[in-house]
Amino acid sequence: MDVSPVLLTEDDVFTAVAAVEASARALHRRRLELLAQVLRCGYDLDAYRRLVRANPVEVKQWVVQVELFLPSTTPIGQSLPPLHRVAGAGLAEGDLSDGHLRELTRAFTTLKLPDWSEEILVEAAGSVEPKVVRQLADRIRDRIAQDSVDELHEPAAESADVLYVRDLPGGRVEFWGEVSAETGARFTAMLEPLATPRPEGPKDRAHRFGEAFADIVSLASRSGDLPSEAGERPHISVTVDLETLRRGVGHAVLDGDRYVSAAQARRIACDAKVIPVVMGGGSEVLDLGRTKRTVSVAQRKALHARDRGCAFPSCTRPPKWCDAHHVTFWADGGTTDLDKLTLLCRTHHSLIHHSRWRIVMTGGVPTFIPPRHVDPAQRPRQNLLHRPPMPIAA
Repeated sequence: MDVSPVLLTEDDVFTAVAAVEASARALHRRRLELLAQVLRCGYDLDAYRRLVRANPVEVKQWVVQVELFLPSTTPIGQSLPPLHRVAGAGLAEGDLSDGHLRELTRAFTTLKLPDWSEEILVEAAGSVEPKVVRQLADRIRDRIAQDSVDELHEPAAESADVLYVRDLPGGRVEFWGEVSAETGARFTAMLEPLATPRPEGPKDRAHRFGEAFADIVSLASRSGDLPSEAGERPHISVTVDLETLRRGVGHAVLDGDRYVSAAQARRIACDAKVIPVVMGGGSEVLDLGRTKRTVSVAQRKALHARDRGCAFPSCTRPPKWCDAHHVTFWADGGTTDLDKLTLLCRTHHSLIHHSRWRIVMTGGVPTFIPPRHVDPAQRPRQNLLHRPPMPIAA
């Protein structure tokens, strides 16, 4: 007897979703196998198309999938492996949907990527959506062509620009102002690519622009061109007692007069431009910017070279937009060693601190373990858009 989805727990719903998706992929493979028989036996292809009520373009795509990813038979009955064996195996194992196969088809026929790219693309397709497979294929094409990408430069401020800032209760800040057309155009040009809609969830334009603005502020704070104050580079201080930091429950004080949650303080503690002031009993200062916690310039350069951007799977954010994150939270005793650090953009840094995603290091490279409601099998994932995959131990 079918159970109404309303009565299912969250785990039950996602388990059922995974089963339905597996069935859909198995059915698509069976569709291709039947189409292969139609083609092999010379049956009426137009009759097949009318029966399935598919557009001619769609049927042509399926025909190409048959040619590339299914085994074939010679006129004398000899069995031949697929032209693309790794993708064929992925199709047989149920890892590839119709959408994934279309992107693989594009990679091999339109982009004409080399044979070595097949394993990388198929591995990625096992854990990401087709759009990311397309992005990865484009990255491989660009690497082969050795295309160069211009770096984003910070716009210079003009004296005619005005900005008003006002503190709000709870530590938030309100601001408004007016800038010149040139400054406004540069500002918008930086906001737009950072505020593009993402699959994490629907957000209105104002919320996306707010997150993009925070990313821009984070980038600007790392600039070596910022002036110093009292002999120090711009920084903020977070004051929190040790027990609050460990438990993640309670509050901390930001720059002496603004309160933030303990959870926010735990995330902020990862930032190399923040000085944590950890308090013990009797207001004793236990830790004031512990050197071991702060990521050095050399370590950040090494992280840029290793991760090449946000390490979260499928994220395209470049290194400049990322924080150095402690794989084991600094508040939980994590060390500031290169093999215990990774780059994360602001969005995914917050996600890691406030969700059940886990990070493990594989050969010195960050690997992400999704929570069960994202992937019941919890298959490890790496960001293949920035670097080739590292083997993951079973």
